[in-house]
Amino acid sequence: MSLPFIQACTGDHHEKAEAIQLDKGNRWVANPETTSGIADMQAILAKYEGQTAEVATRKAMRAELETTFQNIFKQCTMKGPAHDQLHNYLLPMKALFEKIDGDNTTEAEAAIGQLKQHLADYQTFFQ
Repeated sequence: MSLPFIQACTGDHHEKAEAIQLDKGNRWVANPETTSGIADMQAILAKYEGQTAEVATRKAMRAELETTFQNIFKQCTMKGPAHDQLHNYLLPMKALFEKIDGDNTTEAEAAIGQLKQHLADYQTFFQ
């Protein structure tokens, strides 16, 4: 499944993520829809906790995660450097989604763990 999610956001920097930077040592202010979307993705991971041994279950989880991910982009109202940093934060998730429902359970479980940690890191960079 391809992610046609970036259409709603403006700008031309959506191809490649860079390392996330703080705002002079402070967290960036994110729009409420983004923060809610991140919380929703964490809830999806929690809902499937301990149930991801089957590829079909991981496919269902990935579909829910991608829908929520796309909604974050659709509701994107951020501008300027905060917007750029949000994209630097969000775009690495695409690669993790692609590994979640693969046939390699070990790789899929590792990707789920990385995604869980990445979502937890949101609070480090955004408020």
